[in-house]
Amino acid sequence: MEHKPLLMGYWHDRFYYRPFSSGSPAYVNLLDIPEEYNVIAVSHGISKQQSFDKYVPFRMTEKEYYEQVTQLNLKGRQLFFNLGKPDESWFGIPPERLGDRIFYMIHEGFRGICIDLESEIIDSNGNRLDIPAILKRVKDYYTRKNLNFSICLSYHYGDLLNGKDGQSPSYLAELEGYYDLVCAKLYHEDLLDSRTWFDDFEDSIGITGDEPKEDFLYYLMDSLANGTRGFAKIPHDKLVLGLPANQGATHKGHVSDPSAVLNAMERLKKSGTPIRGLSAYTINWDAGQDKDGQPYSYEFMNRYKGIITPV
Repeated sequence: MEHKPLLMGYWHDRFYYRPFSSGSPAYVNLLDIPEEYNVIAVSHGISKQQSFDKYVPFRMTEKEYYEQVTQLNLKGRQLFFNLGKPDESWFGIPPERLGDRIFYMIHEGFRGICIDLESEIIDSNGNRLDIPAILKRVKDYYTRKNLNFSICLSYHYGDLLNGKDGQSPSYLAELEGYYDLVCAKLYHEDLLDSRTWFDDFEDSIGITGDEPKEDFLYYLMDSLANGTRGFAKIPHDKLVLGLPANQGATHKGHVSDPSAVLNAMERLKKSGTPIRGLSAYTINWDAGQDKDGQPYSYEFMNRYKGIITPV
């Protein structure tokens, strides 16, 4: 994957019900996703045809879907197939079935995959080793054809802490030298009130409230880039900061003051560890509306497109 600053966004063709929000995401045609999103993670958390061998989109035919994917690919847009948690049947998938599923999903229009699985699925049965082995096969296959295939690993930021034995999180060690991006996501319900990650400073730093968020974001990314404060070490030019597109997208983790994000990124740059970019959850929410029916009008994209596009 070409090493340039990126603005990544997750895209869904069906949405999860979020009882805490009365706003709503918007359906966005794949071909209408603004070019400022130079990496698109095409996500299929729910399928109307649950099958290991086939995915049928909700709002278009399979043929229409892949035609749009192919058109974007021809335009040079970077598309990842986001492998998320479809249903409970992912637990204990036989390795041969898992391989068939991943290979099926990697249509010729996709030049990357984002592994966005919950930790209990990653660690169930043989998945800890089987999925990395399959991804290595795919990457090596494309390499032999002189084509690039990108691997993105997506984690809730708390899952990027090393284990008590110092062991790196699942997949990081197995895919060292193979993965291209690691997205550290800041929208996990059980973690965002914690103030213990950085308590070696004069005062602990939490993510709730606007005032401390710049420091929180800086020290989180600094910890990952340098492998300090208990976090795994990830090359800074492969690090992506995952944020909610707006308050409606997730219950916690939204950064209402964009200067907190931009200042943290500038501090990382000055310290010699500039991160690769940002990721929005989701493009659909960025194009959606709030609880009062007011459109978000791609607020996230417009706030941060300057990291990739001169404004």
